[in-house]
Amino acid sequence: MSVHIIHYGFRSPKPIKVEGLPYRRLATLISRRISRYALVEKKRLLGKGNYVEAGARLLGDVETGAGVHIDSNSVLYGPAKIGNHTYVGPNCVVGFPSARELDELVRSHRPAHKALTAIGDNCTVRAGTTIYSNVTVGNAVSFGHNVLVREKVTIGDMSKLGTNVVVDGSTSIGSRVSVQTGVYVCTYSTVEDSVFLGPCCVFTNDRYVTQKPFKLIGPTVKKGASIGANALLFPGITVGEGAVVGSQAMVNVDVPPRTIFAGIPAKKIRDLPGDWHSSLLKN
Repeated sequence: MSVHIIHYGFRSPKPIKVEGLPYRRLATLISRRISRYALVEKKRLLGKGNYVEAGARLLGDVETGAGVHIDSNSVLYGPAKIGNHTYVGPNCVVGFPSARELDELVRSHRPAHKALTAIGDNCTVRAGTTIYSNVTVGNAVSFGHNVLVREKVTIGDMSKLGTNVVVDGSTSIGSRVSVQTGVYVCTYSTVEDSVFLGPCCVFTNDRYVTQKPFKLIGPTVKKGASIGANALLFPGITVGEGAVVGSQAMVNVDVPPRTIFAGIPAKKIRDLPGDWHSSLLKN
């Protein structure tokens, strides 16, 4: 049998004899396109229909599903797993070393990665985004431009993180969460399912801003709650299920479920009207 094989982004000028090559292996060879200007250390881990553009670097155990597209100049550090039909845009970094891993790497000049970075199926990671090691991202998650996600973060299915969002480490973000442009989520925070975080709202975790000892603890935002633009959430507070926090509010007390809080400091305005329900809640 003779076929044209697409390899490193180029089509062979004439048919190449592949007699004796198993059909499944042949199908894998002819369904990948890797630019000659890309570096893929373990090509056998790439799935069918993958595109790896010029300047991209897949270092170590980077496993991809079918139909994955790695755009130009992105760097993926293994161990990492990218799900089916996920797009990683230009100039992204996936699996960046944590501070501890980076220190070890600088001292020993050897890779120090031990924790898997996993991105699910049908995700979109736009240009300039950096996702650290030991991060787990669900299916159909969308990242805007220049998002930063630190280590030990989990993000549930169908969530959206807007441009210039920062999610610091040891944080949990649920499914169907909408995180708007410029939001800062600090370490040790919890955001449950179907939460809306308005543009530029800020989570904090140090009550005394380093002036006295304090065990860091971020806010908790319960299922279906909405936080308005530029709101400030104090360490350790809980925003109850279905509650609404108004724009520019400074929240330093717990917000009961299905109430509206606003102001500086935030106070209860009223109970949530009976016909108000987050559009992010799963039907």
